[in-house]
Amino acid sequence: MNEQPLAGGHLTDELVRIGSTVRRTRGPHSPFVEELLGYLESVGYPYAPRYRGVDEAGRDIFTYIPGNTSDHPRQRAPDASKLGARMLRQLHDVTTGHALAAGAKCVTHGDAGDNNTLFRNGCPIAFIDWDFAGPGRRIDDVAYMAWSWSIYPVEQVPIPYQAEQVRDVRDGYGYPWADELVHAMVHQQTVLINEESAHLANLALPAARRDQALHAIEWATASRDTVNRHIDVLLSALR
Repeated sequence: MNEQPLAGGHLTDELVRIGSTVRRTRGPHSPFVEELLGYLESVGYPYAPRYRGVDEAGRDIFTYIPGNTSDHPRQRAPDASKLGARMLRQLHDVTTGHALAAGAKCVTHGDAGDNNTLFRNGCPIAFIDWDFAGPGRRIDDVAYMAWSWSIYPVEQVPIPYQAEQVRDVRDGYGYPWADELVHAMVHQQTVLINEESAHLANLALPAARRDQALHAIEWATASRDTVNRHIDVLLSALR
């Protein structure tokens, strides 16, 4: 078999493409992902890879979806944020009340950033990397998407444009959140800072994982500072 290493998978030991499949190191969350993706396939949810079992090397097998990730709005079509939010809304809708939601509002992707979304011709077509999927609240998933798709603390993206992108995520999802969405973004940033600070301090973790934690802390901290510094502009766009 011709194995082609794939970019991404920072928390995964091995991520490769073999033909029309992706093989990934099996982890503690694999049973949940297997069940979730199986359910999503059964209801026809089109924005996720299909789970195809475990290979002879003990790796999870997923269908390969051609596409590219994104790290800047200029790489995306004008309505990409709205389309991505609709994809997320459909995930939440089809899992509301399901046993996998375990009494929570729905199943959330948990990491629906543009780096975990595949795009084709600038339009989102699928979410990948479901390791953080689990029971949760709609607004937390949407807030993470709004933050990671819209807030750029380093790049020279005008703040009014960033605010418009947040609004597009909100409007695409279809809930009339305003203040609560911005506050949920700050909450998600704070949660990530706290979680990754614990990983950074854990000397039992590999150096590469702690280095990744440092970068995540820097990104989330800079993003939170950007949101707090320009909160009036963000709120004005949402009201």
